[in-house]
Amino acid sequence: MQGINSPPWKYAVLWLRIYFGADLLWSGFRYISTGWVPFIPGTAGAYVQALDAIHMFPVVKYMECVLGILMLSNRFVLLAAIFEFPTSVSIFWINTFIVATPRQLFSGPNQLLMNGLLILAYSGYMASVFKPKLTPLALWEGFKVDVWKESVKLKKTPEMRRGIVESGELR
Repeated sequence: MQGINSPPWKYAVLWLRIYFGADLLWSGFRYISTGWVPFIPGTAGAYVQALDAIHMFPVVKYMECVLGILMLSNRFVLLAAIFEFPTSVSIFWINTFIVATPRQLFSGPNQLLMNGLLILAYSGYMASVFKPKLTPLALWEGFKVDVWKESVKLKKTPEMRRGIVESGELR
C-alpha cells in the first residue's frame, strides 16, 4: 500500500483540507460580516442563543475564520484541526441528536467526519503520544531537530544533495 503522501491519498487529503478550511472560513466570515446568529428550533436554539448572550458564539466564529485561513494556507493544519475538534463534536451532537432535521443530519456528521479524517491524516506527528513510556522532552527542546534539513534530505535529487553537502549546508 502506498503512503499517505502519494496519489491518490495525497489528493484526497488536499481536497479534504481545502473543503474543510473553506467551510470553516465561510462559517466564520458569514457571522463576522453580518452578525447573524441562525435560528435553531427547540433546546438547541436556546443553547445557541445562550452562547451568543455570553459572547462565546462570536469567539467560536472568529476562531473558525482563523482556523479556516490556516487550513487553506496549509499552515498549522494539525493544530487547527485539534483546536476545531471540540466545536466539531458540539456541532455533531446538536445537529444529529438534538435538532435532527435533514439539513442538520448532513452537516453535523459531515463536520465531525472531515475534522476526524484530517486529524487522522496528520496523526503521524502525534505518534509518540501513544508510546507507553517516554522521557521528558520540553517543547523548546523538540524544536531543536532541524525539520527543514530533514525535508531537504527527503525531497532533493541526488545531484542537488551533493551540491548542498559540498557547500556544507547539510551533513
